[in-house]
Amino acid sequence: MINKLSTKPAAATPAEPATFSSTEPSFFRTVFTSTAFMIMLVVVALILLFGVLSPNGVFLGAANFRNLALDSAQLILLAVGMTFLVGAGELDLSIGANVILSSVVAAKVITMLGGTPEEVLAGNYQNVGVAIVMGLLAALVTGTLFGVVNALLVNILRVNSFIVTLAMMSVGSGIAYIVTGGVNVSALPRDLQRNFGSADLLGVVPVPAVIAIVVGIVGWYMMTKLRFGTHTLGMGSSIRAAQRAGINVKLQRIRLFALMGLIAGMVGFIDISRFLTTNIQGHQGDALAAIAAVVIGGTSLFGGRASVLGSMIAAIIPAILINGLVIMRVGSFYQLVVTGLILLIAVGIDQRRRAHSS
Repeated sequence: MINKLSTKPAAATPAEPATFSSTEPSFFRTVFTSTAFMIMLVVVALILLFGVLSPNGVFLGAANFRNLALDSAQLILLAVGMTFLVGAGELDLSIGANVILSSVVAAKVITMLGGTPEEVLAGNYQNVGVAIVMGLLAALVTGTLFGVVNALLVNILRVNSFIVTLAMMSVGSGIAYIVTGGVNVSALPRDLQRNFGSADLLGVVPVPAVIAIVVGIVGWYMMTKLRFGTHTLGMGSSIRAAQRAGINVKLQRIRLFALMGLIAGMVGFIDISRFLTTNIQGHQGDALAAIAAVVIGGTSLFGGRASVLGSMIAAIIPAILINGLVIMRVGSFYQLVVTGLILLIAVGIDQRRRAHSS
């Protein structure tokens, strides 16, 4: 009798509702407390703030959102590549120089293949299609080779990538100055800007922004679904443990820096396609801005943890701040202050994360 009474409740107790009610809150709690979601809230708050402070609410205009998409596309791309490096415990301070050198090589190729010097100077490109395609390939190859050289130096010299890329930053900038004679390459074909740099997909989203989103999605898939991402984070957690697990650390490092270089070359081509000229004195703060976006986005500055999605969202913040300051007629030199402050905030956030996890 006692046995029958004791077995009744067990048989009558439903298992499925209990499982459903326990997993549903945890799912939403995970989403709402994720780094990417919190950064998205910051982005929305900044947009609303500048929308209120800007004259006549011009910050919230469609034209300004298009400018924001264009301005943030290049940093989003660099942040995606930097996420893999930082997640592996590496750094690349030379990406700004890589962008400059890649853009210079691409511009030189375009002007050489576009026609005679007189025709090019007059903007009369006879072989514009071939010139643009070859210029794009030149930018991608230059950027990739630059990244591979960084990795080979780290592997051969067995020194920290911080030191190697700091030196390569000067080397890359110096080569760009030598190639151009210290003068920007201009007079690039208008078709490059009209059909790519300032073009809109379906008349809505700028093409460079679409490229940034696509690259980000591919980067997220590589990081979360492929062994490439697993090996990357394994290196960041412990080089020795990664080697014991059978990961070819040197080869993986070459792949990571090559990926970063490929993206830098892409950014260099986007840069000249937007402005129809190189900018050999620019891009000095690209590395710091990318690292700041990566760390704010949830990637550990010491490796082992990475978030491509978080990096992409965080990369929008500098563009919003700089755009908002310009609209409010704050001097452009404050951009350096903003970049420095963002980097300090990023380091502080990363230290708090490490202290909390330990």
